Amino acid sequence: MHTSYYYYSTLLGIAIILQKILAASAAPNWIPFDTTKWKRHLTLKTPADKPVELFWTLSPDLATIQVGIASNNSAGWLAVGFSETNGMKGADIALGYVNPSGQFVLEDRFTEDFVAPIVDTRQDLTLTGSWHTNAYTAFTFSRPTKAGCNNTQDRDLYVEPNSQQHVLVAFGTSMSFAQHAPTDRTSALVDLNSPTDAAAELLMNPPVGDLNLIPFNIISPNTTVPARETAYCYSYFEAPTDAKYHVIQELPVIHDPRVHHLVIYVCDTPPTQLFNSTSPSVQCDIPNPCLKFFAEWAPGIRNRTYPQDFGKPVGQGNLSARYFMLEVHYNQVDPTGYNDPGAGYQLMLSRKLRNNDLGILAAGMSPQEISTIPARRIISVTYEFPEECSRLLKQNLTITGVFVHMHKRGHSGELSIIRQGTNRSESLVKVNYFDFNSQGTTRIEPRTLVPGDRILTTCVWDSTREANDTRGGLGSNEEMCFGFIEYYPLQAVSMGWRLPRLFDANGRPINTTVGPLEGNAALCVLGNVNTSQRLTIPPFNTPLPELGTCSTSGSRSTAELWGRGSFLAGCLVAFLVTLAF
Repeated sequence: MHTSYYYYSTLLGIAIILQKILAASAAPNWIPFDTTKWKRHLTLKTPADKPVELFWTLSPDLATIQVGIASNNSAGWLAVGFSETNGMKGADIALGYVNPSGQFVLEDRFTEDFVAPIVDTRQDLTLTGSWHTNAYTAFTFSRPTKAGCNNTQDRDLYVEPNSQQHVLVAFGTSMSFAQHAPTDRTSALVDLNSPTDAAAELLMNPPVGDLNLIPFNIISPNTTVPARETAYCYSYFEAPTDAKYHVIQELPVIHDPRVHHLVIYVCDTPPTQLFNSTSPSVQCDIPNPCLKFFAEWAPGIRNRTYPQDFGKPVGQGNLSARYFMLEVHYNQVDPTGYNDPGAGYQLMLSRKLRNNDLGILAAGMSPQEISTIPARRIISVTYEFPEECSRLLKQNLTITGVFVHMHKRGHSGELSIIRQGTNRSESLVKVNYFDFNSQGTTRIEPRTLVPGDRILTTCVWDSTREANDTRGGLGSNEEMCFGFIEYYPLQAVSMGWRLPRLFDANGRPINTTVGPLEGNAALCVLGNVNTSQRLTIPPFNTPLPELGTCSTSGSRSTAELWGRGSFLAGCLVAFLVTLAF
């Protein structure tokens, strides 16, 4: 029986891979432009299964991208956008339509929110071809991949090898540019520098039925959610320990929109004081003794498949994860309580190990340490993963992905590296338009972190529409600031931060209450924080690095990064580090 199952599973996996390769390489014959001249092609399908054909070619120096788009479901306007997130907010959009005079128009547009995109003051698109009939709309164009200095309306594209870009497509049936139907849009995370069409397609839709994959469910059982606005519920799980495995796919399981986020933590030892059985059970509003981040879900995060050179280790092996705590955060606008059938992740474990063990560094803050964020202000705060934590790393790290996380007042953010012995930053990711409903890890061109380097996590909160101050905390209506960094090879250090003070949009210190560690502590976590050791370190008195300075390479200035009137400023002071073993 098992042999037959694996046999057919293998055939299924091979069939799906072949189907994707053939689908990725074949272009429909109705497309009016020459489809053979493009290096890459993908078919993106809307929720109503309406296809949009996307083609692109990068210049050898990666400075320019040629794009072609075609839809046989659009007799009106057609658009393709490039976004920092999976959503429309902050998207850089190319819109094509026929005007009342019968001329085809290509417009460079952008949007700061979920509103009709406005026309850019500077048009950076070059139309190279257009076709419009009652049956289809298609056009081709070129654009720079970098926005350049003093340009807040265009987005830099992720075109470096092994990076990923959010691509949006939408269309309408009328000639006037109006809101599209929900079924007439879709988005995808695309490797614009993918070596083949098939590789790009497999990134969007990974194959199933692989003989070497086994499912490991970290999914809470049926949960009676307490009748209050914010509730945290926990379940405990143990990984198989017969061998070492690599997690290569993470598939979120969410049944109810009241799930605010999920976090899978790694425990150093079984939390027997809370759970006396490995059978899945749920306990709400209990202290969580596990601190190492393993996986997280927030609105907008989709299925993830890791590239072939790394995976997250579980089971046997040094530093491999064995004991897991699942945290499910529920947020109820109308807190009546309800039964959730379960939430969590299905992790796909590979028996075939990859070359590198992947880990996560958390660089941010304990949300309880921020007591208030003043109302009607734009607030900037920067946290440091300090040199003292970085020096605990045993070797150089390769950074592969980054994720900035805030709540509903999140405005923008950045993760940067400060190289040892310097006071200049090297940006890993800039989120100019943070969208709470479209979050996730951005895969970037691999970067090196050297022991002694520092990491800055900068968050900007916009409370200009708030009548009351906002507390720091775990609830959806409270705020936090975290930066997550995916890297290899896996290290014992899992978290680190210094606590700052808050500054307003003009760099003035804010008279507010910061928690019990106000500006006087840092924290490095290697394992169980309950067995921590305290060490005294010198004060951190060096000036804040000049983040995001504009250069001829096209990076953004500080003022451009925060945009819409905000300005990055901050000061980090710390005297104490806690080392946990």
